[in-house]
Amino acid sequence: MPHHAHLPGDPFDATFDDIDQLSVDVFKAYKRSMVLHRHLMMMSLSGEESHPGQAGCLLALSHHDGMSPSELADALHVSRPTVTSMVQRMEAAGAIERRTDEHDQRITRVYLTARGHELATRMHAVHADVIEATIGQLSEDDRRELLRLLVLLNDHAITRLRKEGDAR
Repeated sequence: MPHHAHLPGDPFDATFDDIDQLSVDVFKAYKRSMVLHRHLMMMSLSGEESHPGQAGCLLALSHHDGMSPSELADALHVSRPTVTSMVQRMEAAGAIERRTDEHDQRITRVYLTARGHELATRMHAVHADVIEATIGQLSEDDRRELLRLLVLLNDHAITRLRKEGDAR
């Protein structure tokens, strides 16, 4: 298995004596992949007017405009206070607007503005580029196997979350 260069204090150097080494190595590679992909996404967005978290919000709204903040939090797998802060910043930037639900005045809905649609289109292009530069470079068989394994891994995580009382 190829190794990466370690810096002193690198969190990927952590050891776990009570877990088999292969599982630890897989977790380290998985975690490093997430960190590298986040870094690549942030680098790709550096010239844009949006943060990666906001990019996810823009993309979610481009597919389901008019979501409530609670629905956005669930879709983005973040807390409601995180979405509240994000929505406030995006509203101030002119990317989204909040409107009261026409059927239930207690519910606020979040909609993309024309500027938000433009930003969402750019975010989609950035995401597509990152996906193609990374996952898209794998063979079809490798992508299918990675998908199978990640779905299985996610199922195990969901089972544990539910066991611990998190209903996601």
